[in-house]
Amino acid sequence: MKPSTLVFDYDGTLHDSMYVYADAFPAGYQTLVDAGKARPRTFAREELERNLGLNVFEAWARLAPEIPWEVAEPAALHVKDVMLQAVAAGKARLYDGVPQMLDAVKAAGHTLVFLSNCATEYQEAARKAFGLDQWFSGYYNAQQFEYAPKEEIFKSIERDFEGPFIAIGDRHKDIALSAAHSLPCIGCLYGFGTPEELADATELAHAPAEIPALVARIEAARA
Repeated sequence: MKPSTLVFDYDGTLHDSMYVYADAFPAGYQTLVDAGKARPRTFAREELERNLGLNVFEAWARLAPEIPWEVAEPAALHVKDVMLQAVAAGKARLYDGVPQMLDAVKAAGHTLVFLSNCATEYQEAARKAFGLDQWFSGYYNAQQFEYAPKEEIFKSIERDFEGPFIAIGDRHKDIALSAAHSLPCIGCLYGFGTPEELADATELAHAPAEIPALVARIEAARA
């Protein structure tokens, strides 16, 4: 059977994003406080974790719905800049076992595709920092597609790569992608999603090291 094309989410699936996000969002929000455009507040780690996997508009609407986007936009750009600086400074971290997992699925003949709700500049920073080109054959991000949902972006992946496809991610966005295109999906419980939002995944991974075997099990069920 032809090896699958694996469509990987990034934040919460490959990248333990809180190393670069935990300080970035509060720093961006503080610029609004300093400008008199927002009230002072603190953000619990759990609040920030729930933003990961959302696009920039959704993230701000969830944590600061009272602030119009035209007011929040400069702060959002500041968040991105702080994150990029952290990546450049070597503060970003892949989850333990991710390089070995990517080596394993690549060696098994699978094609790997990157699909994230991030901005292009962030994608390219990650690509450089972690040498992602040794594993990935294609890169797709929300900014490229005017922040369309993943199920819409996937139509381009489907044109560019041969199936069968398996979606791999940690949030409800990845489940929505798989449901929209009838794809099997591996839900990553070690990321930032809840068990409830991953309940409809085909398989569940408790650690990156489990993913190669789960891919093999999905393929065996297809045969």
